[in-house]
Amino acid sequence: MKVLKDQNKRMINTEEINNNTNADNDDIRDKIKKLIKKKNYNLRDLSRNIKKNDAYLQQYLYRGTPKVLPEEYRFMLAEILDVDVNELIPNWLKDLSSQEQFFIIKNIENKIDNINQISFSKELLIGLEFFNVENLHYFQTSISNNHITTIVDISIKKFIQPDIYLLNDKKNYFLATIELSKFSKGKLSVKPYLNNFSPFQIDSNFLNISGKILWQCSKILK
Repeated sequence: MKVLKDQNKRMINTEEINNNTNADNDDIRDKIKKLIKKKNYNLRDLSRNIKKNDAYLQQYLYRGTPKVLPEEYRFMLAEILDVDVNELIPNWLKDLSSQEQFFIIKNIENKIDNINQISFSKELLIGLEFFNVENLHYFQTSISNNHITTIVDISIKKFIQPDIYLLNDKKNYFLATIELSKFSKGKLSVKPYLNNFSPFQIDSNFLNISGKILWQCSKILK
């Protein structure tokens, strides 16, 4: 009986944390909506300006997907909306303490000149859908003065919905936005994240997907 009580207590605490987190996330969405309306911006154009698909901000603001705007896009959006980026950070993320729980994520490339594992906060994955922490790996991309860290679920090896995926061509990994082709039935439209790769269309059976992106952030290099 004591075990059941303890389990119920943990469940209640988890529910309270999730409710507070969701409320914080909704507050940020409302703030962004007001800023967009005040400046008379178009959601589709804003999505393109932060290098996402046309419906990205529409889905984030009105459908709650993703639940938390990744750091990289939060910085871009704050710059466009001319607002301090801290105003777009939910309180629960600001309040992460030094006692938060961490787990180790391995580098998917596993190259000699890379850091092959990182310590990652469990709090940053709240609300994201994945089945097993052991399936999570990270991948890093450098563009201009940004160093982008991406968390990848390697259990997903096929296209399931329009999103960013990690692809590889003979062990050369790269990020790409994938969606159903509007021009060729049964094919996928692939737009690589970096401009040095050209967009292409391909049959889904021939696309080598290494994982689906769960989370991204960027760090400005000094």
